[in-house]
Amino acid sequence: MFKFRIFLISVGGLLAGLGLIISLAAVTSSISDISPTLSPFDQTDDIIAPVDGTAPAVIVPTLHPVSTDLPNQAQSTAQPATGQGMVASTLLLTGTPMPTWVPDRIVIPAIQLDAPAVPATLRTIAYLGKNYPQWKVPNFFAAGWAPTSASLGVIGNTVLFGHHNADGEVFAHLVDLQVGDLIVVYSGERKFTYAVALKMILPERNEPVDIRLQNARWILPSADERLTLLTCWPYVSNTHRLIIVAIPISADNLKNYPLIPRLTPLPPLTP
Repeated sequence: MFKFRIFLISVGGLLAGLGLIISLAAVTSSISDISPTLSPFDQTDDIIAPVDGTAPAVIVPTLHPVSTDLPNQAQSTAQPATGQGMVASTLLLTGTPMPTWVPDRIVIPAIQLDAPAVPATLRTIAYLGKNYPQWKVPNFFAAGWAPTSASLGVIGNTVLFGHHNADGEVFAHLVDLQVGDLIVVYSGERKFTYAVALKMILPERNEPVDIRLQNARWILPSADERLTLLTCWPYVSNTHRLIIVAIPISADNLKNYPLIPRLTPLPPLTP
C-alpha cells in the first residue's frame, strides 16, 4: 500500500508538471498571437511619404565657433547663403529658367562616408484599409534622392534616404553625426556644403499611423533651403527613425573648420 501511494504521488506530480508545461505553452502561444507583426510600414529604412503639408521649421542652433554666422531660416529665405541660391535669385529677376542640380554623390568627412546618390523609387502600399505612398531605399551602397524633393542649392528640402544595417549600410554611421558636422553633396562637379543643424531619433515601429506620418513630415517641402537625411535606428532593431537636418554653409565659413572623426563600432547583428 505504501509503495502504491508513492506511485500515485509520483504520477500526480508528473501530471501537475505536464499541466504546468501545457499552461506555459498556451501563455507563450497567446503572447505570440498578440505580439505586433511587421507591416508594410515596417520595411527597413523605407519611408512613408505624406502627400501634402510643409516640413517643420528648424530652429538653427549655435554651431562651431567658426560658424556662428550661419544663416537662420529667415535669412536663408531673404538672402540665399550659397552661390547656387544667389544664381537662383538673379535668374528669377531676369526670368531665365533655373538649372537643376540633382544630387549624385554625398560626402560626410566626420563619418568617412563617400557614396553615390541615385533617384529613389516610389511605390504604393496598403495598410489598415488605406493606401500610402512609400519611398524605397536603394538596395545597394548608395543614398536615395527623392525626385519629388528639391534639387540642390534652391529654396526647398533636398531629401536623401539610406540603409543603415543592410544592403551596403550606406548610412550605418549617420547616428554618429553631431550638430555642426559638415555634409557635402555633389551634382557632377558642382559642390554644395551643409552643416548639421538638427538630429532626431523618433519612435517609429508599432507607433500609430498618425505618429509615423508626423515623423515623415520632415521629408515634405520646406520654406528654407535645407538637406534632410533619413534612416532607421538602432542598428540591431530598426525601431526608431533617425533624421538629420542640415543647412547651407557659405564658403567663407569653411576656413579652418574643425573635422572631428565620429566613427563608433557597430554592434553585431543578431542572426
